[in-house]
This record gives sequence, C-alpha cells and structure tokens, in this order.
Amino acid sequence: MNEQAFSSALQQLVGSTADRFVLHREPMLFLDRLTAIGPEFAECQWQVREDFPLVVPGKGVPGYAGIEYMAQCVAVHSGARANVRGVNPPLGLLLGTRNYECRVPYFEVGGRFKAGCQELVRDSQGMGSFACRIEAAGTIIAEANLAVFETPEETDE
Repeated sequence: MNEQAFSSALQQLVGSTADRFVLHREPMLFLDRLTAIGPEFAECQWQVREDFPLVVPGKGVPGYAGIEYMAQCVAVHSGARANVRGVNPPLGLLLGTRNYECRVPYFEVGGRFKAGCQELVRDSQGMGSFACRIEAAGTIIAEANLAVFETPEETDE
C-alpha cells in the first residue's frame, strides 16, 4: 500500500472508539475515541466519568495518570496502523517517560480532554519515541516524551 493510500485509510478510522485499536478493556481503557490520525500522529479524546476506578471522590483522576492517557494514545496510533494493514494490534510496553509535566493536580470528573502523540522515531525492532500532550479546552495541560517498545509492525515490503 502506498503512503497516500495508507494515510487515506487511516483517515477513515477517525471517530472510531479507542477499544477498536488496543488490547485494553474496561475498566482500564482510559480513552473514548480516536479524533485525528496520520502515519506519525494521533489524537484521542475522553471524558472523566465518576465511576472510573482511578477517580478520587471530589477531585478527579490524579494528574500522574496523564502518562497512561498518553501511552494509550500511542497504543491507539499503533493499533490503527495495524488495523489498516489487516493485522492485530501490536503488544506494547511503556519503557519510560522524560520530562512529564502536568499543570493540573487532577483531571476533573465531567471534564473533556484530548491526548495527542507525535512519533519522533520508530525503528524496525519496535523501539519508538513519541512527543505527547494532553489538552483541555484547547490549552496544553500536560506534556512528556514517551519511550515505547512494541512488537514490530508487519509490512508489505
């Protein structure tokens, strides 16, 4: 599949639920929906629900959980790429985080958020690095670079 056809096929996935592309399931599926995607980036949205297991009553989901929101966005990106190629989502591991900065102590219940990831590097052995962010109402409230490992992609080449 050429690059243009691949990008076009990815665009057809926008609006899909996140569970279509990852191995996570309730209650540990953090994201709701894929909102934008390309060969090297993805954006996903979610709303914090009162019954989510990590919610601290009266406060929301602790800010440190932002790392997992970002990591699941990376997983959705990889899973969507695999979906277009007709293969199962890859197994992935979060290896580490650099410079995680979260400007809010909690992701409040009822709040709507967007996680984004931009691929910085990916090698043929499955190692990758992504610049990630979380936004609320168009303002960046968390940022980090994530190092990940995933089972290498199957390609047509």
